[in-house]
Amino acid sequence: MLGKVGAVGGAVAVALCWPFATGQIGERIYLDTFGQYENPYLAVSNDTYQRGYLKSEAVSKIELKDELKFLFEDEGLPTVWFVKHHVSHGFMGVSSTSELVVDDALKPMTEALWGEGISPITFTTNTALTRKTDFTFQINPISEKEVNGTSVALASFVMQGTVNAKGAGEFHYQLPSASLATVAREEMVLKGLKGGGKGYLDGQFWIGDQALTLDEVRFVDLNSEQSLDVAQLAIGMENVLIQPDAVEGQEKPEVQLSNSNHIKVGKVVMLDGSEYRNFNFQMAFSELDYPSLSRLGDMTDDLDEPLTEQQAMEVSAALDTLVAKGLTFSINDLSVLAPEGQVTSRLNMTVAPGISNISQNIGQIAEKLGGDLHLSLPVDLVEADPLLNERVDMLEQSAIVERNATHYLLNMQIEGDKVVLSNGDQLPFAMLFMLFM
Repeated sequence: MLGKVGAVGGAVAVALCWPFATGQIGERIYLDTFGQYENPYLAVSNDTYQRGYLKSEAVSKIELKDELKFLFEDEGLPTVWFVKHHVSHGFMGVSSTSELVVDDALKPMTEALWGEGISPITFTTNTALTRKTDFTFQINPISEKEVNGTSVALASFVMQGTVNAKGAGEFHYQLPSASLATVAREEMVLKGLKGGGKGYLDGQFWIGDQALTLDEVRFVDLNSEQSLDVAQLAIGMENVLIQPDAVEGQEKPEVQLSNSNHIKVGKVVMLDGSEYRNFNFQMAFSELDYPSLSRLGDMTDDLDEPLTEQQAMEVSAALDTLVAKGLTFSINDLSVLAPEGQVTSRLNMTVAPGISNISQNIGQIAEKLGGDLHLSLPVDLVEADPLLNERVDMLEQSAIVERNATHYLLNMQIEGDKVVLSNGDQLPFAMLFMLFM
């Protein structure tokens, strides 16, 4: 009996102490995460952390970097933000609700858009003791409001996802609708934005996939009643790391990166009413030496300033290694149905391994270059542009392009420093660039 009482008492003691224990763990998780988190766009650091028994209060500081910082500066917005966190210590983990701290300069605008006492942005997390975190990020909705002559309406933007202790995770987001009308009588209407991704950020590179779809977006000039309409937009990207098979007796090869991207647009209506359908763009890089590519990525922050001699040597060394290992670039599909007819094209280019010190002699690349190019343009499209028509006529006279009843056709193979036309004729690769310039 006394043993059972002791066991119950011990369980109660553990339960009473657990929030304090998870509070300590939660503080460590918070400080470890926000005290060192940084990516190419922003840096997050801890400003304050006050731990209590069941609850804690914290403030983190977000500093924007590089292009994102310049964008906010151009719009007259702060580049340093603070986020307030209300942290609760549960039995098996830590949960928090966070909101943006709005300074006095922005408060009039945020109160006009969202209302008094309403945070524009909220962020909730639930973190297990394993550091697996479920999160929800939300930009709160804006009922149609007018601020300084600009009318704004925004449905709630919601992003939800999961991140593990190593920083890998997945996320999904959606914005049902948004609209903006300016004093210049210009209007933007957006409908059905959805997206998501799965993977992790490794330095400058997202390893994994991301995708975005948009039902419709319209840009309207209310003065002229003209509009640019885009419907059924889909964008996607994928970065995959590949470990090539080792050859017996040789060193283990470096990890390679393969990258693929696609853009699809169902319909675009231009300001003049012309309509383009089924736009497709698929581009890929493969067999890229990832260590050298990562070194180049890590040095991009320094490229805005004049490079020191040491930095220039590091960039050259990384570029030399990247090209020496070989690489492949392709545009598998670049096509659209224009009013004048179907436009199609594709390009494949490969730089074979074996080039040494490309940074000292870029002309070497021709020795290892291979690939093919295919292009089909409607005759009506070419003839509608006098400059293009003149250039294509010259290429036809040189037997570089061919013409059938509806299209001009260009087909060629790239073999080192020369191109082989469809009729078997050969041209120096450099002359091809001169003809197209």
